[in-house]
Amino acid sequence: MELIPPIDVVRLSPGTRDDYLAFFDHERGAAFSDNPEWARCYCQFYRVPLALDWKAFTADQNRVAVDAAIGCGEAEGYLARAGGSVVGWLNAQPRHKLPHCFERMGIEPEPVDVPPHEAAVIVCVLVAPAWRRRGVAAALLDGALADLAARGITIIDAFPFRAGDSTDPTDHYHGPAVLFASRGFETIAEHPDLTVMRRRLAHSEAAP
Repeated sequence: MELIPPIDVVRLSPGTRDDYLAFFDHERGAAFSDNPEWARCYCQFYRVPLALDWKAFTADQNRVAVDAAIGCGEAEGYLARAGGSVVGWLNAQPRHKLPHCFERMGIEPEPVDVPPHEAAVIVCVLVAPAWRRRGVAAALLDGALADLAARGITIIDAFPFRAGDSTDPTDHYHGPAVLFASRGFETIAEHPDLTVMRRRLAHSEAAP
């Protein structure tokens, strides 16, 4: 029986920036090793205004941009580590730090009944190919929810694609609906391509 190393979840910060960049580095990192046409992204897609042509941005430009954003605290999220390497990434951060994500998804933001700084979104869940179906996405989500609750986030929305039975990882990079449902997220809106699911967080769920 294979022993799976413990999975540790850490918040993206200037101190973990090198790990993040190594995971995503174009044509070298594990993040898109099975999907090289996406390897220039560096999870920048939802940070770019719709008025700008995403396809015009190169891998180097996206790397420089996210490097700077991490350095000044404007890019957030969570890394999963196991066996000494980064094995997964979850892009979860306050809504006001991703003001362009809704237009990129082609939807209007669902109303919230809390101050804007208490609302967050999840827009990417990415697991290295060798680590899929080993609990990484669940560990990332659990770690993120606990940390976000500790930081005062009270509402978090996720946007799983309506991918049906597809086994193509590119159809699930927002994270699977079944995972969110298992953590108490409920559907609040349906769109042709995706579902909006929401979870309310209590301070009692905060990480110790």
